[in-house]
Amino acid sequence: MIRSSRRPARPTRRNLNRLWFAQSTSLVGLQTGSVAVPLLAVDVLHADASQVALIGTVSSLPWLVAPLIGTIADRTRRKRLLVTSHLGRAGLWLTIPAAYAIGRLTMQQVWIVSALAGLLGVVFAVGHRAFLPTILAAEDLGAANGRMGGTDAAARATGPALAGYLTQFVGAIWSVVVQVAASVLAGIATVGIRPDQPGSYEPDDDHRISTRTTWWRGIVDGFRCVYEIKPLRWLAIVETGYLFFFDLVFAIVVVFFRNTLGLGAAAIGVIFSAGSLGGVLAALMTNRIRVRIGLDRSIKITAILRGVAIAVFPLSLLVPGHIGVIAVLVGGRGVNACAWSVYEVLSDTYQQTRLPEEKRGSAIAAILWAGNLAATVGSAGAAALATTLDPTALLSAAGVGAVVAGCLSLMISTGAPDGPATPRLRRTHRDRLG
Repeated sequence: MIRSSRRPARPTRRNLNRLWFAQSTSLVGLQTGSVAVPLLAVDVLHADASQVALIGTVSSLPWLVAPLIGTIADRTRRKRLLVTSHLGRAGLWLTIPAAYAIGRLTMQQVWIVSALAGLLGVVFAVGHRAFLPTILAAEDLGAANGRMGGTDAAARATGPALAGYLTQFVGAIWSVVVQVAASVLAGIATVGIRPDQPGSYEPDDDHRISTRTTWWRGIVDGFRCVYEIKPLRWLAIVETGYLFFFDLVFAIVVVFFRNTLGLGAAAIGVIFSAGSLGGVLAALMTNRIRVRIGLDRSIKITAILRGVAIAVFPLSLLVPGHIGVIAVLVGGRGVNACAWSVYEVLSDTYQQTRLPEEKRGSAIAAILWAGNLAATVGSAGAAALATTLDPTALLSAAGVGAVVAGCLSLMISTGAPDGPATPRLRRTHRDRLG
């Protein structure tokens, strides 16, 4: 039954709006911190490339326990997990400006806070993906994920720019304060969600108690579920390979921009933000793109494009003029953001519609665990290699690797037609257009 032509019931719309607002503010804070914290380390604590890369490494380490978090998400109130993740991160980030104010801020504290905030970030990443289908019908997930993907891209655009401007004019410490405020607002919005609508899923007390000693079975079931669904297996492999090379790039890209290219903090913010604006529109148009060229073809094209886009970063050294360098970097970041937004929306929606409700958290966590474990290894590799290799050489090698990882998507076949949309997709598309 297609419900896309009808507006969701008022409680459903209200819940979706609150979850969307919480996700949006949380991601703005996260993206602000992704640039603000490395800049703070460089400008305030005078950290070198290896120390800056280690921030990304410790932030990613908590993904090692993602399968356990996914199992917990299947056995407890998912809303409670989301609230804990938001407010917990607010308290952690608040310790950085507090320590700075009394002159006691150190790199050790930055690493510890980054690691603990990373753990709560894992809770958020697993929890909100598993939570969304509990407040929406399956046929509404594509549009909702497109909306979420659009705000993700918007956060990637505004967060780094905000961090760059604040660092340039008032200091990096104020960008960290933005993270605190964003996490508080996200927590407040999540508290207001009422997921107890008819048809929603939340485990009851008896289920939580009876399975408390068998969480390890839930972890195994999550991995087994992904492995047995062949398209999900290949989606996980593609994402794993890409995230390894992307995080190798991102761990040192600020140092490359700052030291190798000589860009200022404001220019770095412009590159990340202006290049990401296209990702907002791309995410909102994902369903239209899928209708036009098919699910499989959309996944394959975007998987390859997002790798090609970051491979152009080192080519900026060959471009004459300051404006030309920034234009190349903005273009590369823009294509990367557009392709990534479409790929993530399609991947998330496919996962949510194929995975069984009682195993959704565990299976999503298994996929995220594999990808982010690779990301951790990538950022750790950058931290180790940056002490002996030039950042330009590292970026070039990582760019080639990202392209190769994208080409693995050619193995994905979801069974959906490539080309004209199915009648169901056509109807959904027309209904959404009014």
